[in-house]
Amino acid sequence: MDMNQMTENMKQFMADWQKRMEEMQAQFSSGKLDAMDAFEKQKEQYRDALVKVKENLDKATEIGEEKLTELKTKLEELRLQLALGKADGMDAFEEQKKKIELAMHEFYILVKSNFNSSFLKGLELYDQQADAFKTSLEIIKLQFSLARMDARDEMAEKQKEIGEKMIELNQQFQQIQSTAFKNMEEMNAQLRENFEKMKAYAEGWMKKS
Repeated sequence: MDMNQMTENMKQFMADWQKRMEEMQAQFSSGKLDAMDAFEKQKEQYRDALVKVKENLDKATEIGEEKLTELKTKLEELRLQLALGKADGMDAFEEQKKKIELAMHEFYILVKSNFNSSFLKGLELYDQQADAFKTSLEIIKLQFSLARMDARDEMAEKQKEIGEKMIELNQQFQQIQSTAFKNMEEMNAQLRENFEKMKAYAEGWMKKS
């Protein structure tokens, strides 16, 4: 895949992610975000993104058959974790989230240690999709946490606070999209910074709630 195609793919990913975030933010602010349904939707979208990763592995020629089989096994384990049944509450969500993130980490480490920089360049989009997925999980975790609150007034207040923060972060993401990037590295750095801001806010909110 040439650099122009990689850039176009990244821009399409950014547009798709922006749409997903705007939908989640609107539902969150209105109180209509169902955490269980949102979790299932995010898992499905990430499973779809892994199809391309599998295609790349099928074309790989630079490592031995044994290592390639190990990588495909790890990828399949990740896909199986994403296909687990619907989480019916915070505890089930936390358990699934833990297993999914562990499978993501194990697959990523194995890929990093077995391919050269040229192949890894083509997987930068996967890195961003993984970051986007993990960010969405933190947002869904907030919704599960809000659902546990007994006082409706307190829940509405917290919901408003989180919704406003999501709007702010979405606006920053829109600015990233409108920027004329000099290269893919700059685009990746800006995206990763935005994802980290979202995750840091969610994690910080959970600690003080």
